[in-house]
Amino acid sequence: MKRWIQWINSPVFVANKADKGIDHILLFLTLCLVAIGILMVYSSSSMLAYELYQEDSLRYLKVQLVASVLGFIGMMCASCFPYQYYERHAKKILILSLIGMLLVFSPLGYSVRSVTGGEFSRWLRIGGAQFQPVEVAKLGLIIYICQFLQQKRNRIHTFMRGMLPGLLILTIAFLLLFKQPDFGSAVLLCGVVLVLLFVGGARVWPIVFLGIFALVLFYVAILLDPYKLQRFQDYIQSLRSPYSGSYQVSLSLNSLALGGVLGSGVGESIYKLFYLPYPHTDFIFAIIGEELGFIGGIVVILLFMLLIWRGIYIARRVKDRFAGLLAIGITTLIGLQALVNIGVVAGILPTKGITLPFISYGGSSLLVSMVSIGILLNISRKVNMGIEIRHISPLS
Repeated sequence: MKRWIQWINSPVFVANKADKGIDHILLFLTLCLVAIGILMVYSSSSMLAYELYQEDSLRYLKVQLVASVLGFIGMMCASCFPYQYYERHAKKILILSLIGMLLVFSPLGYSVRSVTGGEFSRWLRIGGAQFQPVEVAKLGLIIYICQFLQQKRNRIHTFMRGMLPGLLILTIAFLLLFKQPDFGSAVLLCGVVLVLLFVGGARVWPIVFLGIFALVLFYVAILLDPYKLQRFQDYIQSLRSPYSGSYQVSLSLNSLALGGVLGSGVGESIYKLFYLPYPHTDFIFAIIGEELGFIGGIVVILLFMLLIWRGIYIARRVKDRFAGLLAIGITTLIGLQALVNIGVVAGILPTKGITLPFISYGGSSLLVSMVSIGILLNISRKVNMGIEIRHISPLS
């Protein structure tokens, strides 16, 4: 009991008591995206759930609602929990994240066969619940890299003593994801880490060299895997003629085109009726475009743009270096996921299994994304405190 009293009265926790409050704009944007997600998950999955789960058309909606409630609770708890504790325990968080990714290859792992015939070991199944450890690992790796950049801030401009240790950790995470296989998440994490290295003070030329080196490795990996090579060839073909690419992208473009400007109306999609694979996960934006039209799609994109702007706003105005890096890392992760997902649906990027944050069906992704926003909300408390101090002291 004495330890709990000491923890509550610690300087960090007491400082949070004096904070002005969380960023309500960021909270509002997040809740709007989650609400759209709940609506579109039900609309895009009801017929599929009816067919697969003994006429229970609400199956996917129920899971999404539970994940939303748990995510909201987690977000509010994270918004009150001091972010400084993540910095102190960054190594422990990283180790637990890596252990979680290793467990997918143990008896606890749960494999799923895709529509293309490939088998993916990305889930852990405990009792009746299953989740993807990679979603936790993304956040865990970002926290560690931010702590690493804070710790090495005077050496980060060097390669051997500055950048290399962090890159070795990224390599381990990349190999674990590549083995699952989850090539999309591996590439995504590399992009986030390169952004953090740039913002954290690393020199530009080593980052450019690493980016080129990573692209060469990705190209070699594609050449050695017939499945990835076929997807890449379909993508190149689609650049010449949008409807001559992969089956999924062709149907996705048809779905977007059918929606027109105003859309066919919620629940009126045709391509969700067993035409478009994964209409409630990877290609849910295509259903948004078909049912809500061009205007609905633009609204979703604007909400993501405003959320990214708010994350950058918080990162630029917080005085703590670790907090600023963490805000940039979380914002970049969410922004890149949204960019890749929408880019794939529109045929701009190669097909990858990246969900649309807050909107796509998936309890693991939704829960971790909302907790990540909760961390951003906690950091925003320091931004409000800083503004208040500047008003009190005109000389600051």
